[in-house]
Amino acid sequence: MKIFKRIVIWAMISIALQMSGFYYINKYYLSDETNIKVSKLQKNTDTANSKEVAVPSGVQNINASYNGKYVAYDDSGVLNIVDMSTGEKKTLDFGSGVEVSCYQWLSDRNRMLIAEKHTTSSGISFELSYYDVDKDTKEKIEDLAWTGKSAEVSAIEASPLTNVIFIKIALNDEQSTIYWMNIMADKKKISTVTSAIGSICIVPHEDKLLYENANNKKVYMTGSKSALSVGTTGKDVLLSIDNNDNAYLGELADDGTISRVYYGQASAATSTYSVIELGKAVSRDAILVSSEGKIYLNDNFTGTITDLTAAKQYAYKGIFQQIYDGGILSLSDNKLVKTPITAN
Repeated sequence: MKIFKRIVIWAMISIALQMSGFYYINKYYLSDETNIKVSKLQKNTDTANSKEVAVPSGVQNINASYNGKYVAYDDSGVLNIVDMSTGEKKTLDFGSGVEVSCYQWLSDRNRMLIAEKHTTSSGISFELSYYDVDKDTKEKIEDLAWTGKSAEVSAIEASPLTNVIFIKIALNDEQSTIYWMNIMADKKKISTVTSAIGSICIVPHEDKLLYENANNKKVYMTGSKSALSVGTTGKDVLLSIDNNDNAYLGELADDGTISRVYYGQASAATSTYSVIELGKAVSRDAILVSSEGKIYLNDNFTGTITDLTAAKQYAYKGIFQQIYDGGILSLSDNKLVKTPITAN
């Protein structure tokens, strides 16, 4: 009887710990009800309108939140987040021996996941945290891994719908590994068909990830060793996945250009995919896919983006950075510029 009671007690303790982990991640990472504040933030206010905000020269890793309200950038190793409507700037203080290896905005709210690289006498380690801009809250989620000095987190993919995160750690120029994490902060290394991993995209409604094999130019889904093959060249690249789980693959020509885009449900047979003829051969970077599944072509030379579905063209100023829900972000004369994309 005593042994039975001990088993029950330890089982209850285990369940309590798991539920506390679930509560923490759900409330402070995914929920909209966060009200704690633990990280020191420095604020600087500039006079700016809702479409253009001045930034220092030489900033890197410019990235807008899903709706374009905020834009983050790296200024000499310091992560800055600017409110495009007010010009208010917030600077995250990570402390000595810590630098930002990678950050990624969530797809449906003004929060970002941040991979911090910690350098200590014991070696190099990574830590995953999140930052809620609206609530000025930054919190640690979980430690990731101990690695070599040259390693960097090169991509983070997260789905608030499945509460799953995939983290790609580039060990060097040719080898990468992918870690998986769920809402309970459980984590594991993912088995892939290759360590030469290119672009990755999470499937929003499934616990799945699409990734490129950079060696043979094939696209794979986690849990399968069969490639998602399209076209006739035998070489494909992963362009994007939209909010409805549609994967977008580009058929790669021998010269590295793309003239056809195939799309369909990520988990469906590629024989069911639809095809879009681009009308000309372009680089993969020129093809943009919105979260709603609209396909655009970017022309850096003319400073225009063409909506292939609606046959509309939009002009922007300066150097293109990205599209966000409802607009284009560019950099012109050391100013972040937002150009609206009107609805059809």
